[in-house]
Amino acid sequence: MDFRILGTLELWNDGSPVPLTAPKQRALLAILLIKAGRPVPVERLVDELWGATPPRSVESTLHSLLSRLRGRGVVTLVREPGGYRLGLEGATLDARVFERLAVEARELAEAGQPAHAARRFRQALDLWRAPALADAPESPMIEAERARLDGLRLAVFEEYADTLAGLGRHAQVAGELRALLAEHPLRESLWVRMIAALDRSGQTREALAAYGEARRVLAEELGLDPGSELRRLQAGILRRENEREDSRENERENGRENGRENGRENGREDGREDGREARGPISPQLPPDLAQFTGRGTALRELTALTRTAPGTVAVISGMPGVGKSAFAVHWAHRMAERFPDGQIFIDLRGHRPQEAITPRKALDRFVRALGMPPEQVPAEEDELATAYRTLLAGRRVLVVLDNAADAAQVLPLLPGTDGCLALVTSRNRLAGLALRHVTRTIDLDILAEPEAVALLAAVIGPRAGAEPDAVAELADQCGHLPLALRIAAAHLAGHPHRRVATYLADLTERGRLSTLSLGDVPADAVRATFDLSYQALAEADQIAFRRLGLMPGSGFTAQSLAAMLDVSAAQARTHLDALRAASLIHPHRGRPLQERYQLHDLLLDYARDRAQVEDAPPIREESVRRLLEWYLTIDDPLVLRDEHENVMAGTRHAAEHGMDAAWRLPAALAQPLRLRHCLADAAELHALAATAAERAGRHLEAAAAHHHLGAVLEHLGRYPEALAEHRRTLEIYRQLKDQHGMGTALRSIGTVSWLLGRYGEALTDLQEARRLLEGTGADDAVGQTLNMLGIVLRNLGRLEEAVTHYERALAIHQRTDDLEGEANTLNNLGVAREAQDRHAEALDLYQKALALRRAAGSRKGEARALNNIGLVEAKLGRFEPAREHLLAALASHRESGDLKGEGQVTNDLAGLYHRLGREEEARTHFAAALRIRSGIGDRRGLAETHRDLGEALADQGDATAHHHLAAADQIFKELGVIT
Repeated sequence: MDFRILGTLELWNDGSPVPLTAPKQRALLAILLIKAGRPVPVERLVDELWGATPPRSVESTLHSLLSRLRGRGVVTLVREPGGYRLGLEGATLDARVFERLAVEARELAEAGQPAHAARRFRQALDLWRAPALADAPESPMIEAERARLDGLRLAVFEEYADTLAGLGRHAQVAGELRALLAEHPLRESLWVRMIAALDRSGQTREALAAYGEARRVLAEELGLDPGSELRRLQAGILRRENEREDSRENERENGRENGRENGRENGREDGREDGREARGPISPQLPPDLAQFTGRGTALRELTALTRTAPGTVAVISGMPGVGKSAFAVHWAHRMAERFPDGQIFIDLRGHRPQEAITPRKALDRFVRALGMPPEQVPAEEDELATAYRTLLAGRRVLVVLDNAADAAQVLPLLPGTDGCLALVTSRNRLAGLALRHVTRTIDLDILAEPEAVALLAAVIGPRAGAEPDAVAELADQCGHLPLALRIAAAHLAGHPHRRVATYLADLTERGRLSTLSLGDVPADAVRATFDLSYQALAEADQIAFRRLGLMPGSGFTAQSLAAMLDVSAAQARTHLDALRAASLIHPHRGRPLQERYQLHDLLLDYARDRAQVEDAPPIREESVRRLLEWYLTIDDPLVLRDEHENVMAGTRHAAEHGMDAAWRLPAALAQPLRLRHCLADAAELHALAATAAERAGRHLEAAAAHHHLGAVLEHLGRYPEALAEHRRTLEIYRQLKDQHGMGTALRSIGTVSWLLGRYGEALTDLQEARRLLEGTGADDAVGQTLNMLGIVLRNLGRLEEAVTHYERALAIHQRTDDLEGEANTLNNLGVAREAQDRHAEALDLYQKALALRRAAGSRKGEARALNNIGLVEAKLGRFEPAREHLLAALASHRESGDLKGEGQVTNDLAGLYHRLGREEEARTHFAAALRIRSGIGDRRGLAETHRDLGEALADQGDATAHHHLAAADQIFKELGVIT
């Protein structure tokens, strides 16, 4: 089977086309191919095929379309729990082949085989017959994939053109790009490549005409002038043409011999006015290439592309200290030697050693000498040196490597003035000032990926890497995948061939990473020393900000969190972050769109913490952290709270460890948000820390609240015995405090957990005592909640009339106190009791009243519960379609509110309804989804119920796997201690 989407949508079987004429069938095949190998949910298929107007019998229509595809020979189309999946076993998809060939071509280019790479790129591009999915019906997914593939095709074509240009096949590049530009006339990068190719193939007039055409098209279609790259390319061509014309004019007027004679007569033997007369060969200046250079394929390709498509651009290699900027630049320069036949000049500007930094005048002096100017002719003044330098470079192709630059001012005088040369600058700073006067491209080097980091260690330490793979991977992690740290560790191990990697890891842990990652004979190359240079170059206020970041619990920070630690405005904190970012000491961190969030590399975090320990007194450090924790308590934006989640967790641990009151204040403030976001495991940890810290500090009320919150979370997690222990500890504390209200609420919680465990007699006793205590406090809302719970227990005991009496008393209280939530809960439970009495019409009326209250209160979760119950009672009344509609509405409501527990319940109920209707495939799909949801959130009781219901449904069908699910349910109930 051969699937083709790089053009019209086609299906081929055994070399013959398979006709697909129905639009929905073609759209369905296209969607399944886009997600080939992955299941597509039924809901997604319906949305893509019909949007907001699906047919009434959408499930059967979809099933028919799928069956027809199978009938066309698409036998790898299967149904899975997550939806329908089209496998590619024994089949090909031209888009996948295209992407694979493009990857192979890039690998060949990186391996120094450009001719083979060009052929592989061409093979990939030849798979295209027309724009992707050219005749496929419209749908959001198809549109997105069409745009993705067409963009990928253009990117690969540009890589292909760059590879051909590197081989000197400029005329071919121009011809192929001209055809592609007919399809994409607004893509400036194609115009840049074609104009450059025309110019380099000697077709200068055609190149300038092409620029005029590009300018016209962009103006007419977009109302824009050409971009900077196009303008700079045209300017370079015009400048060279003018120089050639001037040269030809001089030759016509004077003749070559007269020109040379006149030059001697006019005193130009010294070469100061025409430095080209003094030019000589450039002696090799690059440092040796780094042994075992690893990774950086993407950055190397990006830099190489500049030499083909953007001559004259200043390339800035930026990144944190120790990330390997100099090694990268030198490695690339060695690889590109042939592209710069007139030589390469290199200088270490020592920009991060202010006392040793090379001034522009000194650097220019070295450069003109390296470019062949005799010593006696070298000017003394910087301006004259700069003029001579640029004159010596005119007409030459020279690579200028400016390593370790401090700032733009140090670099600007050293930049070539000709497009034939490339300036490659490395700096820990981002050198944004260069962009004011030059076209710049900044390449930010990041730490190595894990496989690259491990490969670097293995390349140096040899066979030991294979003998201790886990230790080597851990060492890479301990080095933070930072190249400098990795090389120091590798060099240490290479110098101690009998030392195990695990032993060195133990030394890192015992002595600290910053102390261990150094080589005694080269102290300047230690990680700490490298960081020192960047830190010492900061302004004092920025140094303080950097040290505060070292104290911040967790990972990731914003201007607001730093502002809290510094006790300044967010705007002021932002200026410090800008300075630290410019110095490459912090880097952007994952976060929401448009959110400025940053992070310190692990080793820089160690360093910042170390500097804080040395330079800041303990009270200053403690006060900074205290202010941060206080700021966490003020956050009321759910999105910000989610962003700071890990930091709040770490802050609470820090507070508990150091006896700070935030240890119990933060968990108490976050109890509700954490529950709503279903961060139950984290909530359990926080409340456990709070309980321990509050008890240790003698804060009994706070300890009781923490134990109560912990018990509630453990209930949600299905850890009922542990929840019971927490509630009993809460009761014990309230008894010591003689707090009657607290004792009543604790007993109500104990009774609730006993009910969950099926211990209805114990639950009844505890709840009756809770009601007695609470009635004596005048807390009507608490009494109403307890009566409601008593009704639930009595209903489970079969004492329905007593249950109804308790519900009605609770209802009267909630109505008197205007407690809409309590009233809706009680109406809901009263409806359940009426159902148990087979009074379904009354139950339906009660559920509908509860639904109205939920909607009036704006409770999406409560609304979903009411809809769920309405759906179930509709099913009992035999009204299956309204039942299904209500259950689907409940499901949508739970999903909208993020209530995963409710979603699991409704999904399970839908599965039961589909089973009852005989729609077994849909029933199994929903049972599987319910198992996945309930397992994922730790709802063990719900998980047991779904296993039980699924087992019973399978048993009805005589399926032999039923006993597995029934046994799983029994096992979970047994582990929970639930009596069934």
